[in-house]
Amino acid sequence: MKLSDIYGKEVESKDKKRRGWVRSVLGKGGAPQFLQCFDGEEREFDVDWKDIVHIGDKIIFDDRAAEKKNCSPLRLGLPAYDDTGRFLGNLSDISVGKEGVFYVIGRKKYRPEYISVGDVLIVHPPRTLKENVTADGAVILKKGSPLTPEALKKAEEAGEYFQAWLKTI
Repeated sequence: MKLSDIYGKEVESKDKKRRGWVRSVLGKGGAPQFLQCFDGEEREFDVDWKDIVHIGDKIIFDDRAAEKKNCSPLRLGLPAYDDTGRFLGNLSDISVGKEGVFYVIGRKKYRPEYISVGDVLIVHPPRTLKENVTADGAVILKKGSPLTPEALKKAEEAGEYFQAWLKTI
């Protein structure tokens, strides 16, 4: 694609919430870095070249700037409590790796889906199954096991996703 083909081209975010047209291209060292765009109300916005997903009839981009507005600073040292109000310790770290993201409170790791974050952290226990989840007579998930994302995926693959949720009530 030639740079001259990009000028005036329509741009659209992947979620289709932001659209407009390319007004200019900003570069550094001869390489494009940002698209300067404007929308239908002539408001300007920039698209980072790294956020471009596809260039075709339209330029589709991942709107990371909009995602940034929904984020807040991660703060270590917050006190953490369980759902009964018992103090568990302070948030010492957030671990990010191949196995996923974990909040480290004291010496234990907790999955983010079990944590509510505010001025303090509240750790909710995972939902546990009150009955076995079965499919065609075979037990897929055993009674008493936590309903983790992995367990839900296993239930979904067996076509029993809804049953797994219902059996935690």
